[in-house]
Amino acid sequence: MDLYATTVPPLKRLTKAVPRIVTALDSPRPLSARLAPDGFTGGEHFCVGLGYIARTVLPLTGGEVPDLPCDPDPGVIVALSEDMAYLLKSLSPADFDGAAQHQITHRAGEAELTQNGAEFATLYALPNAHFHVALGYATVRMTGANVGKGDLDGFHRYAPGTDFTRPTH
Repeated sequence: MDLYATTVPPLKRLTKAVPRIVTALDSPRPLSARLAPDGFTGGEHFCVGLGYIARTVLPLTGGEVPDLPCDPDPGVIVALSEDMAYLLKSLSPADFDGAAQHQITHRAGEAELTQNGAEFATLYALPNAHFHVALGYATVRMTGANVGKGDLDGFHRYAPGTDFTRPTH
């Protein structure tokens, strides 16, 4: 399994999506909103999602995962995204040689897991990165922020005023 191709391109997309969303906000207020009272804020979801970039590639390449800032300030979030983009640019396919077979022990909440590199990347790390960025998007969208699916995935485009609550035929 080519874990460079499996991880780096989708993670690069996240380093572009988060600042696209954060800089589209009229104010930082949506970043402090929560989907649930006991959940992360939108800003925290973005920080955690970006942190999963390092938490994905560094264990696969033999690096140590540093403590990363988790400040829901828009400038800090954009800077963290830039740092993660720099990290990804510094990697090459050769850095991932043998990564699929590495045994990686890590924490998932309060659980301690050991997975081979392929399972770690595809079943744990990548899904968590996307989960947190998507929940950050959902949180700011819930506040009425003028962001759309295209801001999240970089692909979709819709005409202004598109309303998905109306049935289409």
